[in-house]
Amino acid sequence: MIGKGYKKIIVILVFLTLPACSVVGGLWYERIDQLIANQFLEYASFTNDQEKYVRRATLEFKYWNIKNELPKYKKFIAQFRSLDNATTVDDIDEIYQQGMILANNTRDFFLPQIVEFCKTITNKQVEEMATYFDDLMKERKLELENDEDDLQGSLIKSFKRFFRFMGVKLSNEQINTIQTLSSGIEDKREQLISERIQWNQQFIAILKLRQNENFEETFISHINSLDSEDPKTRIMINKITAEIIASFSEKQRGRFQKRLGRFESSIDQILEEQN
Repeated sequence: MIGKGYKKIIVILVFLTLPACSVVGGLWYERIDQLIANQFLEYASFTNDQEKYVRRATLEFKYWNIKNELPKYKKFIAQFRSLDNATTVDDIDEIYQQGMILANNTRDFFLPQIVEFCKTITNKQVEEMATYFDDLMKERKLELENDEDDLQGSLIKSFKRFFRFMGVKLSNEQINTIQTLSSGIEDKREQLISERIQWNQQFIAILKLRQNENFEETFISHINSLDSEDPKTRIMINKITAEIIASFSEKQRGRFQKRLGRFESSIDQILEEQN
C-alpha cells in the first residue's frame, strides 16, 4: 500500500497507457467507456434504462477526457520523465499534486451524473450495493490477514511493482532505501479498512435518503471525504520516491525515460485517432 493519493498517480498512468505499444493503447482507450461502465454496473442489478444512462455518461466522459484532459496527462508524464539525479521531495510533491488534480477532475466530471442516477435507484438496489461493498471489504480484510508481509514488506512490493511498470528493476541498495525510510511509517492498514467500512456504511445511509432535499450536497461532501489521507505518510512516500529516482543508474534512467516516452506516444496516438 503506497498511499491513496500516490495510487491515483499510478492509476492515471495505467488508465492512459496500460499497453507499452501506442497502437494497442489507442485501441484500448476506444473501450474505456465500456470498461468504466461495466465496473459500475457490478454494484447492483440495474434496469435497462439505468444501464443506458451509465453507458451514455461514460461515453460522454471518454470524449470529454480526450478533449480536455489528455493533453494535461501528456504534460504530466513529460514532467515525470524529466526527473533526474537531482530529484527532490518537492519535485515529487509537485507531480503528486498534479496527479491529484487530474484524478479530481475525473471525479468532478462524474459527480453530477452519479447524483442524478442515484435518485433513480430502488431500495432493493441500495441493499444490493451494500452487500457488494460489504463483500469487497471482507475480501480486503481476508487479504490483509493472509498477508505474510508487514507494512515495510508490503511497501517494498508496491514500490517494486510500480517501478517495474516504469520499466525499472530496483537494485538491492534502492530496496534498502525503501526499508530504511519506511520504518518511520505507522502501519494503519487495519485502521484504513475499518475507516472504509464506516465510510461505506455512511454512503449507504445517505443513499437511503436520496429523495431528501439536501441529498446532493450531502452525497458530494461524502464522496469528497474519501480523499482524506495521512500527510506524514504522503511526505515519506514522496521522499522514498525522490531518493530512488535520484539514485537511478544510467541504464535504469534510460529505461524509465523510454517507458514514459512510450506513454506519451500512446497519448499522441489516441489524440490523432480522435481528431
